Amino acid sequence: MKKIILIIALVCGISTVNAYSQENLDNFERRSSFPRPGHHDRSPYLVSNNKVFYEGREIKGASAMKFEILRDGYAKDAWKVFYRGVELKNASSNSFKVLGYGYAKDSWNVFFDGKKIDKASANSFTVLSDWYAKDTWNVFFYGERIDKANANSFRVIKDGYAKDTWNVFFDGKKIDGASPNSFKVLHDGYAEDTWNTYYYGKKIN
Repeated sequence: MKKIILIIALVCGISTVNAYSQENLDNFERRSSFPRPGHHDRSPYLVSNNKVFYEGREIKGASAMKFEILRDGYAKDAWKVFYRGVELKNASSNSFKVLGYGYAKDSWNVFFDGKKIDKASANSFTVLSDWYAKDTWNVFFYGERIDKANANSFRVIKDGYAKDTWNVFFDGKKIDGASPNSFKVLHDGYAEDTWNTYYYGKKIN
């Protein structure tokens, strides 16, 4: 009987740990999806026999003569810009440049993973780190605007944590009750302020 109870308790414990870990799986995969500086992966683009291919599929309308493979899935020729082999209709090839973490821009628009970011200012847009970026007025995470984030005082700490004068954020979401003045990141998802300890942005005490 004791053995059965022990097995049940062990199974329940494992299930709890798995449920808690699953909640942060997307964060881990996101941080692992881009190569680190100095690391180079083979490009899925290929220019051959006056044709351009992406993952084995010919890109119709792409000019092989002036085709340039960029990074983060982007590429361009003299007239068009592409993301993962698909043309970006609103992008200007002449001024287009990749900024990192999936972000890119031209003279008029800002993009994330090949999609235009509404209300982002190309002139002042800057990529920070950990998928954060900002312009003069707004702060963005993973291409989405962060509500109530102050662009002027916003800064990234590390491991997905960031803060401005009034609030602390984890992966673009405000951490309720966290104190920006005393907030510091520890390690492996842990952080703390004067009153509380946090794990992946959630208060644990």
